[in-house]
Amino acid sequence: MSSTPGATDIPAISTSTAETQAMEGPATDVVTLEAGLQEVTKRHIREALERITATPGFKSRRTQRLMIAEIAKTLCGEYRGERVLCVEGPTGTGKGLGYLLPGIPVAQAREKTLVIATATVALQEQLVGKDLTDLQTHAGLDFTFALAKGRRRYVCDRNLERLAGVDKDQTDFDFGDGDEAQGTWTIKPADGEVAEVQAMWQAREAGTWCGDLDEWPNPLGGELREEITTDKAACTGVNCPWRARCAFFAARKARESKDVIVANHALVMADLMLGGGLVLPAPEKSIYVFDEGHHLPDVAVEQGIAHTRLIGLRSWLADLAKLPAKAATALAGHSEIAEAVETLGSEFAGEIPCLIERLNDLHRALQGGHPAMRACETSARRRRCGDKPREADANWRFPFGRVSEDLRALFEEARAASGAVNALTIKLAERIRKGAESDPDNRRLGTVQASVQWIAGRLDAMETAFARLAEAPLENPSAPPVARWIACIGSGSDFQCCASPTSAAKLLRTVLWERCDGAVVTSATLAALGRFDRFFEQAGLGPRHGTRALRLDSPFDYANRAELVIPAMRANAKHHEAHTAEIVERIDEGLIDPATGTLVLFASYRQMRAVAEMVGPPIAERILMQGTAPRHELLECHRERIAAGEGSVLFGVASFSEGVDLPGRQCTHVIVAKLPFSVPDSPVEATRAEWLEARGRNPFMEMSVPDASFRLVQAAGRLLRTESDSGRVSVLDRRLAERPYGQAMLAALPPFCRRIETRGRT
Repeated sequence: MSSTPGATDIPAISTSTAETQAMEGPATDVVTLEAGLQEVTKRHIREALERITATPGFKSRRTQRLMIAEIAKTLCGEYRGERVLCVEGPTGTGKGLGYLLPGIPVAQAREKTLVIATATVALQEQLVGKDLTDLQTHAGLDFTFALAKGRRRYVCDRNLERLAGVDKDQTDFDFGDGDEAQGTWTIKPADGEVAEVQAMWQAREAGTWCGDLDEWPNPLGGELREEITTDKAACTGVNCPWRARCAFFAARKARESKDVIVANHALVMADLMLGGGLVLPAPEKSIYVFDEGHHLPDVAVEQGIAHTRLIGLRSWLADLAKLPAKAATALAGHSEIAEAVETLGSEFAGEIPCLIERLNDLHRALQGGHPAMRACETSARRRRCGDKPREADANWRFPFGRVSEDLRALFEEARAASGAVNALTIKLAERIRKGAESDPDNRRLGTVQASVQWIAGRLDAMETAFARLAEAPLENPSAPPVARWIACIGSGSDFQCCASPTSAAKLLRTVLWERCDGAVVTSATLAALGRFDRFFEQAGLGPRHGTRALRLDSPFDYANRAELVIPAMRANAKHHEAHTAEIVERIDEGLIDPATGTLVLFASYRQMRAVAEMVGPPIAERILMQGTAPRHELLECHRERIAAGEGSVLFGVASFSEGVDLPGRQCTHVIVAKLPFSVPDSPVEATRAEWLEARGRNPFMEMSVPDASFRLVQAAGRLLRTESDSGRVSVLDRRLAERPYGQAMLAALPPFCRRIETRGRT
């Protein structure tokens, strides 16, 4: 097994071990679990597996049975340490059944909820629409399940009423520039959107639509979705006059007693960041399965980011100054509360200008000759020239996350000012809430309450961001630093102040692994360079915590059905112009069969577009290029061409190496133009890389190579999607065959029949 310099020795169960070989008996003997697993649970799993095995058309897989057994053992606590198992199961393993079959009985026996989190809507739909239903039908398991979605996936009736123009009280509370006859909008509605909203309102009133946006028949623009939905901050909860028919709360109530809940990674992490148990069951009452689990650390880092803008948010501070008076008017029947609210109004009048001045101070300091301003100007010029700027061009990153003392002082002043306004806003929200509780039908008060809560949420985010930026540098050099940077908005007229952890390990340990009853993390690609070191480090797992790791063999016959070819490329892949020209030359000379289905994966949009522009017929006419149409439309067009007996060539970048399922003739050739190395130019990656280097470690070998190996395995995984598929993978980058790290990446790929051409064209 290949290793990475400085890596720890991660124990992993392999399907080639004696334990695996012992599992190869009849299905009824596979799940003979050791002492510690309750007899009733053992019997349920064994009987369910027997029923599934007897289902016509079901194909028993040895690796799937091993996965079932190891998950059951882990979740029942038969191993020392935490009940956490990481499973890499290649395509064709049957991972869904592999975790559902043991997970449901064990969760029921332990009186926990099985929470399944995925990274894509497609997998959620497959679980809810097929896998769980099939399991109920064929396995004889008695369980219930539901799909969990966040507030933004449901319409907010309060907002919908306002936008549709049917709330007679709304004109007193117009915080936008909308047409009064059309309702109060904070955005300018696009053509047809007013009629769309009114149709949605009528459907809600008639009871013909449940309020789930995924079930609304027409596509909705992003800005409209934001307008007709709400978030936790702006939701008035029990005080909302539409609470009784709220789509979000109805869906939450419907899943309260379910045995299995299907969600996504972002919703699970958002709930955990708020303490858990608000939208989903508390982690202590849950067993988690993170399918497509390689995304989990990145999702966790995103949840840990704190950011706020300086200038663009001043408009809602002006709105906030007006809200006490509006609230007092709406509270006319509650004189004591109204008087307290009016008193707060005078305090706001003193604190809000102070906060605005602190924001102006910061803005002037950042504009005054700091690198961020120059980067913004460079970025703006590139945009005017039609080029896509690099992320680093639009950011001013503080090395090692260390902010200069003068800026730290300004951030601390801004934090104190935003904290003072935030404290007043919370007081205002609490007093309005008390008034709303005694006057639940007061629509005017409800509108003000929602506005105050929304602004309170933004102020809290502002205070948090400024606090993170004002913090002194960590004294512990062994702990991953916090990345801190300023992002330019537009051409430099505004700045976004950001702080983010560079590792999700500590966060995931605190909110998830140390609290949950058990967890399974699985994916078709979880290890990098054949090891779990990289994922364990990112996710806060590892041997010291008792984490177990299982790598399953692929059920596909790679040696006889798939070939890996590394052509004798003349050009070095690092030399863009020459490499691009040779790719075009090889395509024109027959690298791609125009009568078949081909997927070409590029490391950059730049090279993809250049090749598409330069390649000649007949391939040029068959290219479907990412970015020219929505992904699902490109894939559908590709499938239609293949079904019609035509050839089709998909051009894509990194995102097309994951989640693209093209079985059979749809894809018989995958071409990887260049090893998928990414430049660590995001503020988070760059900060972590310099921290590793400062500790004498090699960021290239510890970050870039494992990540590139991971992506290469994903790309190669697009070829064989069923046991009857066949084809080849061509990698047009000689570094895979000639560099030491390339050899390690090559060893981590599935066992293709390999053909490495020698230098010189053959």
